[in-house]
Amino acid sequence: MWRAVPVTEEQLRNGINVIPPAARPRVVLRYADTRDLLVSGLVENGSEIAQHAAVLDVPLEKGHVVAFSNNPIWRGETEGSYFLVFNALLNFDHLDAGRKLDAR
Repeated sequence: MWRAVPVTEEQLRNGINVIPPAARPRVVLRYADTRDLLVSGLVENGSEIAQHAAVLDVPLEKGHVVAFSNNPIWRGETEGSYFLVFNALLNFDHLDAGRKLDAR
């Protein structure tokens, strides 16, 4: 599971490259572990995507960028992936729900 590296004291003193907690990307949805992935279709081995982010929420100024690791509106995707986009559109004003900010 990917997590942000803790900020060191040196980075806090010279914090020009430290992303403020409110602007840090958040993993909203991630792929399952290798043993739990349903491998079908064009995926022969799920180890490349196991435990990687599927949906990211990145705050940007007054809004958000929602990034998908697949193309959820592609004609060949499963019907369930369309709802990832619909959910982001319908809840555009509540994308911070459940977000916990790190103090550092």
